[in-house]
Amino acid sequence: MNRVECRERVLAALNLEKPDRVPTHALAVYNADEILNKPRRSTFDVIDQLIENNPNNWLDVLNKVVDGYEKSIFGTMAEAAIELGLDTIQCGILPYKFINKEELSDIYGRIWKMVDIGHGRLDPYFMHGTIGSVEKWEVVKQKFEDEYTKQYTRKAKKLYRGVNMKYKNKILITVETVFTGIFESAWEGMNTTFFFKQLHKNPKFVKDVYDTYANFNIAMFNAYMDAGAEVFCEAGDLAFKTGPFYNPKLYEELLQPAYKKLTDAVHDRGGKIFLHTDGQITSLLDFIINSGFDGLQGLEPTAGMDIGAVRKKVGNKLCLLGNIDVSHVLTKDGTKQDVFDAVKNAIKSAGQDGSLIISPANMHHEVLPQQLRWMVEATHKYGTYPLNL
Repeated sequence: MNRVECRERVLAALNLEKPDRVPTHALAVYNADEILNKPRRSTFDVIDQLIENNPNNWLDVLNKVVDGYEKSIFGTMAEAAIELGLDTIQCGILPYKFINKEELSDIYGRIWKMVDIGHGRLDPYFMHGTIGSVEKWEVVKQKFEDEYTKQYTRKAKKLYRGVNMKYKNKILITVETVFTGIFESAWEGMNTTFFFKQLHKNPKFVKDVYDTYANFNIAMFNAYMDAGAEVFCEAGDLAFKTGPFYNPKLYEELLQPAYKKLTDAVHDRGGKIFLHTDGQITSLLDFIINSGFDGLQGLEPTAGMDIGAVRKKVGNKLCLLGNIDVSHVLTKDGTKQDVFDAVKNAIKSAGQDGSLIISPANMHHEVLPQQLRWMVEATHKYGTYPLNL
């Protein structure tokens, strides 16, 4: 397998066409060291060593290391994805800095706690937001306009160029906004009570936040495209397992203009962009189409997202990615038959006419390498066109 094949396969699916076979994708590969037979070393081991070596200025040294850590993280994931046989894997900047040994802050006002899950990867867990007033927001907004955009577009270009240059002949590197997506960055960065109060009492404020983050991501995407990127994933969970976080009409009024601005910017330069979201989003499918996305990733089975029903509703207006369960099928509980059945069902239900990419519905550290290998194997078996199911 080579990048030309991977690229053509993925772009055909996102163009709502039939490729030679259904492509495979993952948001991330958390057990990369295991897949590559590399020794594991927890993030805290690295931090402890830095503190020991730099007792007087370890925090400054640590944050400089984080700046260069992204290429290592996503490079290792790309190697693991190639080993698994995936057609595309994602990379993107990590907008963090350490504030102490176990906590980080980011440019959106969020505080994260370091969680050591044992695979050697920096793994932040969201704790709370710090923007609790309109005045505080104005300060943050000005930083995006005066400082962050210039700083992070340089980082984005450098990161993508570095990862893509090394692996471009073997896999398509997709750009992600898992930690910089418009929707989650907005409400998570705020004090949650404050944000949802503004949502109903001052919607212009919320729209301004979305618009600011859309402009930032557009600048980032342009930098990635300058470095050769073609496919993008805008990430942000829009729903609970039971339905959207708030009234779907507010998504259309407040979030859709920001999303449409983002998708237009990617399309203007010939790129493709899909949305990742967890949850029960059936009531948001028209919103996602009208926002201009080429594809939808997630389709969480445990939230009642039946991929066949989604295909019937959206027709050939969206490429569908995901739907392979990560709570049972791709964990230690899932058998090879479970994986093969899930992949076969997804292809049969939603891939008859193309515009399908097989992918785990999400990704976490309990998704196992062997199950991912079975997912790829099953896709090769059932997903070659013309389909023979």
